[in-house]
Amino acid sequence: MAQETLPCLSSEVQCLGELTELAFAFGMALPNAHSLEIQSIDEHLVLGDENIDHARQRRWTNYITLDPVRLVQNILGGGDVQRDRLDIAELELRQADLVRRRWEVTEAIASDVIDLVLEWERLDRRVELLVSQLQTQTQRQAVMEAAYRTGAGSTTSMLSVWQRTEDLEGRSLETQIEQNQTRQELERMVFGFAVMDEGVSGINYLVGEVKP
Repeated sequence: MAQETLPCLSSEVQCLGELTELAFAFGMALPNAHSLEIQSIDEHLVLGDENIDHARQRRWTNYITLDPVRLVQNILGGGDVQRDRLDIAELELRQADLVRRRWEVTEAIASDVIDLVLEWERLDRRVELLVSQLQTQTQRQAVMEAAYRTGAGSTTSMLSVWQRTEDLEGRSLETQIEQNQTRQELERMVFGFAVMDEGVSGINYLVGEVKP
């Protein structure tokens, strides 16, 4: 299977709409909780429509009777007429409940997509901040190392600087890993499978290209 790519990755309304449509379309072709429930709802909706049509078609034959009491009741809107109306109303109510539930499931899919995109953006901002801090720290470390080699500064100070650099590198790597995992989850939801490639420090992460 060819590698699929996200059409976009941002919290802009148009992008969220595209990702949600893809998640819904691919989800319908895959066995997951949302798709299975929607498929079940759709089947019940079709069956419900058929039952309503059948009930409406047969009610006229039900009203034909040689029983004068039943005939009068039907003419006045009671008896068989009232029973059939109640049956049809009950079927229509069930249909409305199914439509409402289908909407709720669809909204849940959209909510999952939005949550993942917002989380990816949050982590992206975090990565940018950590990278900037690491660049500044690396420059500071280079200056202090140069001075340290000439005898300026203390070993304790240098150990503190090296530890700070190491901490920033670790936090930056962890955040990038978390961001890639978030994207992997989004791609799996949108396309139904994970696209793996070489990522940070040779570890396999999902890094599919985002179209501009």
